[in-house]
Amino acid sequence: MKNKKLTALFLVITVFILSFVIPTGVNAQEQIPQEVYTESDGYVIAAEKDFEYIATPKNNPKWALITKYNGTDTKIILPEKIDGYTVKTLSTYVFKECTKLTHVYLPMGVNVSGQTFAECRSLEAIEVAPDHESYVSENGVLYNYDKTTLLAYPNALEGEFTIPETVLTIGGYAFSGAYRLTKVNMYNTLSAISEGAFLECDGLEYIKLSDCLKVLGKKALAGCDSLREIHLPASLSIIGEDAVLGELSSKDEKQYYFTDGIYCVNKSYAYDYVYKLGIRAPYLIKEDRTFTDLDSGISLIDVRGILPMDKDFLIKVTPVAPDSVKALLPVRYNDILSYDVSLLLKEEASGEEETTETEYTPSASLIITFNNLPRDTIITTAKIYRTTDTKAFELLRSPHTPFVAAQTKKLGTFTIINNNDFSKKGDIDGDGLVTSYDARFALCIAAGLVTDITDAQLLTANVDGTDGVDTSDASTILRYAAGIIN
Repeated sequence: MKNKKLTALFLVITVFILSFVIPTGVNAQEQIPQEVYTESDGYVIAAEKDFEYIATPKNNPKWALITKYNGTDTKIILPEKIDGYTVKTLSTYVFKECTKLTHVYLPMGVNVSGQTFAECRSLEAIEVAPDHESYVSENGVLYNYDKTTLLAYPNALEGEFTIPETVLTIGGYAFSGAYRLTKVNMYNTLSAISEGAFLECDGLEYIKLSDCLKVLGKKALAGCDSLREIHLPASLSIIGEDAVLGELSSKDEKQYYFTDGIYCVNKSYAYDYVYKLGIRAPYLIKEDRTFTDLDSGISLIDVRGILPMDKDFLIKVTPVAPDSVKALLPVRYNDILSYDVSLLLKEEASGEEETTETEYTPSASLIITFNNLPRDTIITTAKIYRTTDTKAFELLRSPHTPFVAAQTKKLGTFTIINNNDFSKKGDIDGDGLVTSYDARFALCIAAGLVTDITDAQLLTANVDGTDGVDTSDASTILRYAAGIIN
């Protein structure tokens, strides 16, 4: 009996001591959500004393608005209560002076404002409780619950970032101060970039805007002094003040960051807007209307202005199994890629907020370009075919173009083939046949228009054996193609 009493007393003393050993603000595995905590993670529950806050009037309900964090921990889990008040919202610039903070975890019920994480230059990730009713996090980036709005991008993340296809809107100041961000890609589903979204992203060198972007908010790209150019899509209908410019450098002068130019589609809202700001060449440059699929790099270019300017279009690209088309191809090939390409007209459904997408047939030819070929592929040898269920139609392209492209009015399935066998005299594109295309190829070589060409191609192009490729070689190759000589 005596031993039992001693054991009970020991347990009481142990519990009393441990209550002081594990206070709030240190690693305490039983107090930290299991989906976040591991010993190697180093997360701690931030101490209440490290926060400044404003309580709700009359303490009803008992909510707290956090205005500043003064702690020094690198990975924190925000407390759900401070001094008995339920933490409801984080104000702007809460972590402005937190030079060591790298990770923040938002428990259920805690919300943020537009610039909560602004100027937190060491922040690498914003994590969210799995049962949070307002937010989700992916790779440290904060989104609303259904991932239609990107809310906050940690300042310390570096390199290239592709905005997910689900995102329709970039929230206000979402990327603001992301000084290590260098490149941004976005899908054509995105329609709005809010105020200050990329403000002072001074390392940003390239941004591919959505082809269906409608709103570019005030100062959306201000302070991005590493940008060399910007392409404003024809779909834009709202451009906020200083959206693509910098701050005032003097009373009446803006500071421009685009040394190569601001590119706009002629007759578009963006072109008229920028022109009225007083921007002239070399800053403002007209360009063709282009629709690009981000995943494949395939583009449709309206060089003749045949598509209605007041309509929104999308390009849809779906990979096709090469086995389904290769039997239709009349020539040999080494590499093969195939895609189904369509142009969709995007319109708002009558009486509904949702939009409809219907297939659209151009009234005249568009340029189709394929920029997805591997870098080690010899793009000068590539051939483009549009295939139906029963036949393959070769699309003409110039041998000296720096990319694989052709004109076409009809869309559908396109197949690109490439070769590397140049053993047959005069067969410069390596498809096993000597055709008029090879003759045109030789002419382009003779004129110095082709820069990306191999020694094997030069050797097969030099059919007469003289020094270099000239018009005589092109003439001979043309006679081979016509069957005049063997």
